[in-house]
Amino acid sequence: MLKEERLKKIMDILKEKKHITTKEISELFSISEITVRRDLRFLESQGLIERKHGGASLKNFFMEIPFFQRLDIKKFEKKLIAQKAVEIIENGQTIAMSGGSTIYYVAKALENSPIYDLTIITNSITTAWAIIGLNKEIKLIHSGGTVKPGSFECIGSHALNFFSNMTFDIYFLGIDGLDFEKGITFSDFEERNIAKTIIKNSKKVVVVADGDKLEKVAPFKVCDISDIDILITKTSKNLERKYKSYKINLINLNGE
Repeated sequence: MLKEERLKKIMDILKEKKHITTKEISELFSISEITVRRDLRFLESQGLIERKHGGASLKNFFMEIPFFQRLDIKKFEKKLIAQKAVEIIENGQTIAMSGGSTIYYVAKALENSPIYDLTIITNSITTAWAIIGLNKEIKLIHSGGTVKPGSFECIGSHALNFFSNMTFDIYFLGIDGLDFEKGITFSDFEERNIAKTIIKNSKKVVVVADGDKLEKVAPFKVCDISDIDILITKTSKNLERKYKSYKINLINLNGE
């Protein structure tokens, strides 16, 4: 079993049981206790768990914020990011969109844009719902798959295979974390797998992220920051210089 799969399963167990011992993990995955402790140190470094004598517990604050609550967090900033994002789109393009509250506002921003001829492909129910609500006849294709509670993104082999056979002009990607060393990261392993597949099949990758996502690391790496083409966010001048040193086309709301 790959390390990332193992970490996901450890987190799934902790969400259910709240606590697990080092010995239980060792026996469950047939790995040494040294490897278990290494895994737990990593999860602790991401702020997801608390290591305790002989095992680990889920941090009390670890809970995925439901999508409809996230819509109101940094709402104004997300809408500004969305307005910049739709300026990149051209008529006739095929666009992939992930899920997430910032992406939801990107979809909604198409309403007042000059774009009228577009194909949008997504695995997100909330993104699809935003597009359905537009007063424009934009072609929408949804991957289907198993719906993940909380994010309302469709995951599983059906969704993964669906995206494996397509190509996209632009991929608009919402993220959980962006770090210079760790790259783009997600909290969910299966959502990460789908994102990796779409990135591979996209001509341009555009990350949209409010400032809270910067210099944060979630458990599952999607790609290096050098793999993205455009980053739309709000950040300090110091971080702006650092992003540009990575040859990223940065659209910084603070620079407006």
